[in-house]
Amino acid sequence: MTQIEQQNRIANFFAALARLLSGQSGRFTEFRDKVDIMLSGTAPHAFGLMQFASRVQTTGRPLLWVHQSAECPVPQIGLIAQMGGGMHYIESCMLCLTGEDDRATLVPDGFNLGAYRFDDALDLHHITEAPASTFEAANGDMVRAYNRLMAIQAEQWERGDTFDLPYLAQAA
Repeated sequence: MTQIEQQNRIANFFAALARLLSGQSGRFTEFRDKVDIMLSGTAPHAFGLMQFASRVQTTGRPLLWVHQSAECPVPQIGLIAQMGGGMHYIESCMLCLTGEDDRATLVPDGFNLGAYRFDDALDLHHITEAPASTFEAANGDMVRAYNRLMAIQAEQWERGDTFDLPYLAQAA
């Protein structure tokens, strides 16, 4: 795979993630302008997330730290967001998509910290209750979300859609 093709696949993934989290196609540029997305060769961790706090505070945009290893097809997603006068640092979020929902939520892996969801204006909100209370209870919604993410990626790739990489993805 050439470097250009690899960058196109990464941009396609980010566009699919934006579509899944926003619930609408055609909003990748808007999503990218409101949410920082970073691709990293390492999994999100507390110290690394804290290093981005000043950026999040300065821009007012949440940051999604995405890591996908060759061994695991499911991306690990970290989140840094400023909400309610404080900073939220989440090392590992799962995507959940309930059957009646038009967009996925980001659910911290402990299922005891609520969930995060983008509204129609692409503002991120904290929901005090996660859509499920355990990994087992959320399994179907997580499978639905990741299957939908892969389907969106495949649809975009087959159509030949092209997307620009977010700034932090270019820097990584």
